[in-house]
Amino acid sequence: MSEFVTANKQNQSHGGSKRQGQLHDAITALVKDLPRGTHLTAPEVYRRAKEQGLQVSLSTVYRTLNLLQADGNVTMLLGEHGRRFEARDSEHDHDHLICLKCGLTIEFTDDLIKGFGKMVAERKGYEHRSSRFDILGICGECKLKDEDHKITMAITASENVIALTEEAVVNLELALQSLQSRKLPKAQENMSAAIRPLRDALDELVRSLEVVEQQDTAYIPHNNTHSQP
Repeated sequence: MSEFVTANKQNQSHGGSKRQGQLHDAITALVKDLPRGTHLTAPEVYRRAKEQGLQVSLSTVYRTLNLLQADGNVTMLLGEHGRRFEARDSEHDHDHLICLKCGLTIEFTDDLIKGFGKMVAERKGYEHRSSRFDILGICGECKLKDEDHKITMAITASENVIALTEEAVVNLELALQSLQSRKLPKAQENMSAAIRPLRDALDELVRSLEVVEQQDTAYIPHNNTHSQP
């Protein structure tokens, strides 16, 4: 009886190992078949695996990607949106531009930085094996959206400044009339009434300037990836 149980457990273990191997191969094939310039997170690889009918868990996807990275079959990119993976392409060395707001990743090659990694490594006493540059910044689309939002807010603040200033001017004109009529208490009242909108106008003016100058760090995640020669 005990021999039967032991044999059964061995068969189950062998079957489980075989299934894990099949899942590993399937995920490997999925990643390697990605079009050049595609950079996916582990959850995105998981969703694609499920769409292909693979009965796989997210933890298995993470484990497989880590193994593929360790074996040199995939490259990992690290940015503000976490880790992204791409199939290693030894025939087309390239670097990346990564948007900090939306995660857009663009592949590029540039003669100006070819060999730069090797030069720096040798200068610092390292033996150069490979190098890659990931340039972090804000893409044109996000920058445009950011600027449009800033302009709208600045326009609103500026309109408030004008309205408050006009209110202050009305009170100052009344104060001037009271002074010309030698009505000092009334003039004082009108002057005091002009102070509040003038202070508010100054606050709005400062706020408008801050809106124009500020660097907004908010982002809207999406998964676009592109390749650029």
